[in-house]
Amino acid sequence: MNRDDAIEAAKQPIDWTDATVDTTVRKATMVYSTRLPDDLATWLEDEATRRGINPSAALRELVADAKRTAEQDKTVTVRLSELHQVINQIADRAA
Repeated sequence: MNRDDAIEAAKQPIDWTDATVDTTVRKATMVYSTRLPDDLATWLEDEATRRGINPSAALRELVADAKRTAEQDKTVTVRLSELHQVINQIADRAA
């Protein structure tokens, strides 16, 4: 379909006879604008292409993944000396 045909088709009335009303309540959404350096923008576009989605959907999924990870993360309180001891044990095992 060429451009002129598309414009003419868009001017035609739509038959709503068999239409149904969607009464589902939509969640509010927010728009955030960000500037990404070239390497991050390229990665985002490549990742979106790999997933078969657009970059906006990829960002939405990445933020949702980060949120789930943050919600599952636990805060613990330890003494600094205990932390050093555990780090030293891990380092000794790795050596």
